[in-house]
Amino acid sequence: MTDHPKKTPSAISYFADNPISTASEDLLQRSKFVERIVREIDMIDASQGYVLAVMGQWGSGKTSVLNLVKERLQNKEMLVVDYNPWLLSGTEALVAGLFGEINVQLKQRGKQYRSIATKMLRYSELVAPFAAIPVAGSWSAGLLAMATFAKKFRELRSVSVAAQKERVTKALGSLDHPIVAIIDDIDRLDKVEVREIFKLVRLTANFPNVIYLLSFDRIRVENALTEDGVPGRVYLEKIVQNGFELPIIPRKVLTREVAQALGSALEQVNVRLDREVWDNTLLNIVVPAMKNMRDVRRLAMAVRSTAAALTDSVEVSDIVALESMRLFLPDAFWYLVAYQLPEGNSKINADEIRSKDEKEINISQALSNVPQNEAIIDAFLRITLPTSSYYDPGMFSADIGRPDEYLRKRRVAYSEVMKVYLEQVLPDQLIAFANAERIYQLTDDSAALAHEFNAIADDELEDVISDLGRFAGEYSEAGLINVIVEILGAMTRLPRHDDRSVFMPEARFNVTYVIDKILEQYRRNGGTVESAVNAIIPQLQSFSARLELILLIGYVPDTGRRLVSEAYAQQLQEQYEQGVAAMPIEQLVYEDKPLRVLIAPVYWGSHIAQRIDTTAPLSVHYAVFKSAVGENRHQSFESTHVHRTPVLAWGELCGVYSDESTIEQVYNRMCDDPAPDSSDLLKLIKKYLDGWRPEEID
Repeated sequence: MTDHPKKTPSAISYFADNPISTASEDLLQRSKFVERIVREIDMIDASQGYVLAVMGQWGSGKTSVLNLVKERLQNKEMLVVDYNPWLLSGTEALVAGLFGEINVQLKQRGKQYRSIATKMLRYSELVAPFAAIPVAGSWSAGLLAMATFAKKFRELRSVSVAAQKERVTKALGSLDHPIVAIIDDIDRLDKVEVREIFKLVRLTANFPNVIYLLSFDRIRVENALTEDGVPGRVYLEKIVQNGFELPIIPRKVLTREVAQALGSALEQVNVRLDREVWDNTLLNIVVPAMKNMRDVRRLAMAVRSTAAALTDSVEVSDIVALESMRLFLPDAFWYLVAYQLPEGNSKINADEIRSKDEKEINISQALSNVPQNEAIIDAFLRITLPTSSYYDPGMFSADIGRPDEYLRKRRVAYSEVMKVYLEQVLPDQLIAFANAERIYQLTDDSAALAHEFNAIADDELEDVISDLGRFAGEYSEAGLINVIVEILGAMTRLPRHDDRSVFMPEARFNVTYVIDKILEQYRRNGGTVESAVNAIIPQLQSFSARLELILLIGYVPDTGRRLVSEAYAQQLQEQYEQGVAAMPIEQLVYEDKPLRVLIAPVYWGSHIAQRIDTTAPLSVHYAVFKSAVGENRHQSFESTHVHRTPVLAWGELCGVYSDESTIEQVYNRMCDDPAPDSSDLLKLIKKYLDGWRPEEID
C-alpha cells in the first residue's frame, strides 16, 4: 500500500536556502518580533547615533527578519542602507565604503539631500583617500577616477579631518529621518574581518541620525572579538546598545513546517507509509531534532533523494527517522546503525554506553549529555529500531512486532530491509550524493563551486556528476550555467577504458546525459536554453568542452537533443569551425580529444576544420594519435571476461593528415624521437601502415 503525508500549500520553497523578503512569506509568526524592532527604531533618540543587533544561530532566520524590518522601514520613508563590505578590507576602506553607500542613497532622495551627500563624500575621501578610488560597488560611479585623484586630494587637505567631520555631523543632524545602516552575516567573516567591522561601527556610531542594525551569531562574534584576555562579550556590550535575540520557533509552527516540507519532498515519490509510525516519528524524533528552518530544508532535501532511490522498498517513516539521525545526530547514527553493537538495555544510558569498548569511534562524542538528544535516541530505538540489541529480550514490549510483520511493512527493524537502506546510502552512494548535495548548494558561487569540483577524486567524479542530475529543475539560472561549465571542464578527468561491461555506457555518455537532463528540465520550467548556452560557451576553456555542448543541444544525428533552434545550432557550429580553423596547431596538445576537435565539422556536413602537415611539432602528432586510439570490446552473455582489441580511428587520421603517405612520414619522425611509453602506440600505427584492419563487429 502506498500513501503520502498530508500537505498544506506553502508560500516558500523547501529546496532552496533563501531568506524571505516580504511579510506575505512569513510563516514563522515573526511579525510581532519585527514590529518590536521597528518600534524600537522609531523610539530611538539617534542624535548621537545608535547600534542595534539581531542575534541568533546560523540558519535561525536573521536575514529574513532583517528583510521584514527593512520592508517596514521603507514604508515609513526611512533611509535604509544595505551595507555589504565583503569586498573591502581595512577600517579606512570600510568607512569610505559606508559613506559612499549613504552618499548614493541620499542623492536618490532629491536635490535637498545632495549637499549632505557631497559633504559625506568629501569626508570619506579625506579619511581614506586611496580606498575611495573606485574599483567596485554600487557607489563607484560617484567617486573620482585615478587620473584626477591627486589634484582633488590636495584640495581636500586644505580642510582638516575634524572640520570635515563637523560638517558631516551638522549635515546628518539636519535629516528629517535617521539613516538605518544594515550589516548582515557578520558571523560568516573571519576573526580579523569581524574586528574590522566592529571597529568601523565604533568609529562612526556617534554620528547623528545614523542607526546601525547588525546581524550575527552572538557566540561566534564574541569568540572573534576576544583578545588579550578581554572577553569579546565585554567589547560587544560597549558597542551594541540594544540586542534582540531571535525567538525560538514555536513547536506547533515548527511541526507544521516539517510536515509540509516532507510532504513537498515526497510529493512525486511512490512511498510506503504507515500513518501511526509516521506521526510518532515526526513528533518524537524529527521535530525535536530541528532547530531552525535551515534544518528543515536540509532534511527535506535528504529525504527526497533517499526516498526517490528507495521508493516503496523501505517504509518512508523509517527513512525520515534515519535521515534525521544521520544529519543531526551523526555520531549516534553511525554508532547505532552503521556499526554492530553488543546487546544492551532498552533505555539508552550514556554512562553505560561509554563503559563499553571504544572500537572505531569515540563513544564519548557519539552520545552527549544533552537530555534532549538522549530522548531522541530513545525514541529512535523504540519507534524505528525496536529489534535493536539495546532492547533486552526479557523486557519485551508490545511495541515490538514479529519479524515477518516488519518485513511485510518494509520496516528497517527487519535486518534485510535495513541492508537495502544502507546499501543505497552507505558508503559509496552516500559519499557521492553528499558531495553532489554540497556542490548543488554552491552552484550560485562560481569560485566555491570550482574549488569543490577540484577536490573530488577522479574515480568519484562520475557518480557525483550523476547525482547532480537529481537537482534538475532546481538550479537558478546562474547556478545552472556554473554547474554545466564545471561538468564540461571536468570531463577530461573521467576514467577511460575501465573494466566496465561492454553493455554499460562510457562515463562520457553518462555525463552528457546529466547535462541534457538539467537543460531539458530548465526548458520545461520556462527557461531559454539558448540564453544559458550563450553564457556557458565563453567560459569553456577548450574546444573539446564546447564541442560536447554543441553536439548535445544541436541536430547532429544520434547525438543532438534539439534543445535549441536549428538556426542557433548552425550558428554555434559555424563559430566552432571558424575558431578551430584559426587555432594555432600547438593548442591541440591541451585539448582532451584533439582528433575529434579537428574532424567535428564533418559530423554536421561540413569539412575538417584544420589539417596537420608533417612539420607540426612532435608533441602535436603524439597528442592526435593518442586521441585516435580506441578499442573494440567483445563480451559473451555467459562470461564476465571482456575481450579488448586496440584500434585506431584510421579514416579520421587519414582525413586530418590528407593521406597515408603523410602519416608514414610522421610515423618515421615519431620513431626517430619516441615519446615515453609510446611503444604500443607506434606498433599499432605500424600495423595499420602494413595493411592490418580490425574485423567488422556485427
